[in-house]
Amino acid sequence: MTLAEVAASCGVSRMTVSNAYNHPDQLSAELRQRVLATAEELGYGGPSAAGRALKRGRSDVLGVLLTEALPYAFGDPGTVSFLHGVTAATAAAGLALQLIPAAAGTAERLVRDAAVDGLIAHSPADDDPALAVALRRRLPTVVSGGPSTAGAECVTIDNVAGAAGAARHLIGLGHRTLGVVTWRLHSDGYAGWVSEARVASARYEVFRLRLLGYLSAAAEAGLPPGAVRVWEQPGHSVADGRAAGRALLSLPGPERPAAVLASTDVLALGVLQAARELGLDVPRDLSVTGYDDIEESGRAVPPLTTVHQDLYQQGQDCARRLISPGSATTLLHPTRLIVRASTALPLGSP
Repeated sequence: MTLAEVAASCGVSRMTVSNAYNHPDQLSAELRQRVLATAEELGYGGPSAAGRALKRGRSDVLGVLLTEALPYAFGDPGTVSFLHGVTAATAAAGLALQLIPAAAGTAERLVRDAAVDGLIAHSPADDDPALAVALRRRLPTVVSGGPSTAGAECVTIDNVAGAAGAARHLIGLGHRTLGVVTWRLHSDGYAGWVSEARVASARYEVFRLRLLGYLSAAAEAGLPPGAVRVWEQPGHSVADGRAAGRALLSLPGPERPAAVLASTDVLALGVLQAARELGLDVPRDLSVTGYDDIEESGRAVPPLTTVHQDLYQQGQDCARRLISPGSATTLLHPTRLIVRASTALPLGSP
């Protein structure tokens, strides 16, 4: 059933039928009701939304490219906070939102076919093929978190400085053996100890930079080689943090770190769980820091020392830069260290 057939059945022009849907103020209430009733009787569902968008040159929809499967977006506290900010800005502008999951084999097609006016890429890999498709489409694009990519604006934080501040805090307390738990550096599913070469070739800028911050602070303090052990976990959940924590805290004697730096709060919460299971008291036997300052961190036992960043505000700013493009290519949000009860002087300190 087409618009032309509805017009013929009503004995009116195609423009009249179109106005009944798109410009109701152009018709009398009686004529509009007659057109709509005829359309319903004939089974006509209205003008094509895609066609209207093509004619207007906009869809009034923004897309968010996620780096994980769609269910992750609703279960990860940091991503939930970020999307809350995005939706607040889009709702205020009268726009809709489309979530595009980065599932292997489908993300590129979904981005290529997405009828969106702009795209927010949420912490993609440096060489993410779906992000490359968006840029080839000349689609207005904002990257959240990194990487800083030619052709896209970026809303992020100074990940190096934030991580270095957390490491300096622990070193300043007197800790000289540090463990680091990082989320994936590559998308190969690897879990285990991390070499310098693997750090240098990491595909995810956010975690590469946080590692750089931890390691640079350790070098600045003159910690010897081997004083910082890094464990990579391919997943991002409390269970993943627990697994990484057990690997670090099960090291023998002097090799076991006196403090652990986790590259996210979610992983840090898992490290706290691993410490409890192994009979270690935090912070008496072990100090732990996180990164992000999600709400759960303040309610942890003990409350978690962490690097604060405003993910909600970053989500708002990503959407606003698409709604009202600005001039600056990169918008850098501030971070600050929130010191809570999960960090303390090393055991036996005077």
